[in-house]
Amino acid sequence: MNTDIVIYILDLIGCAGCAAAASVLAKRVGFDFTGAVMIGAIGAIGGGTVRDLLINRHPIFWLKDLNYLCLITAVALLVQIFYHAVERLDKPLRWFDAVGLAAFSVIGFQAALSKGFSAPIVVLMGVITAVMGGIIRDIICRQLPLVLRQEIYIVAAISGGIWFLLLQKINISLWINHLSTMLFIFSFRMFSVYQRWNLPSITLPAKTPQDPNKN
Repeated sequence: MNTDIVIYILDLIGCAGCAAAASVLAKRVGFDFTGAVMIGAIGAIGGGTVRDLLINRHPIFWLKDLNYLCLITAVALLVQIFYHAVERLDKPLRWFDAVGLAAFSVIGFQAALSKGFSAPIVVLMGVITAVMGGIIRDIICRQLPLVLRQEIYIVAAISGGIWFLLLQKINISLWINHLSTMLFIFSFRMFSVYQRWNLPSITLPAKTPQDPNKN
């Protein structure tokens, strides 16, 4: 079974969700329409662009498929027109975001694997594909990057990368590997959202100064 079409569709859905979330943020901080389109594009395809540059994969994926830019522009325009309605759609945007995380990660894993990179780099390229666009988006909008806070986001992508490599190691069919890895990452992310899981702090407690009059 060929999963290319399924992954491509999920990739576009993820791009739409990421572009919508980025455009909402851009509107919120005061960008105009052209700025919202630019921020939407960065959020949706920034990670894949960085990945392709790092692994010398040319042409960069969106240069040979204008559907990405057309979709991002359309989504940004709709967000500007229906901003107040879209801003309230927190739950659907989280679902789209999780779909994007899953699809982007798998595309990154496979892109690096097909280039013959080692396991750690395969996982890293998946993570970069999934999160780098959001990091750049938030920095431009002067926000603390969402994926670098305590939410389970990068951990979901890393865990999915380990799962992907394990299935690849035991020669599971590629389509089963891709779909099961996407399902794994999507489920991990959404379950952590609904369970309000956060990464623990590893900061040691401060020492309490001793009272010099105690002795």
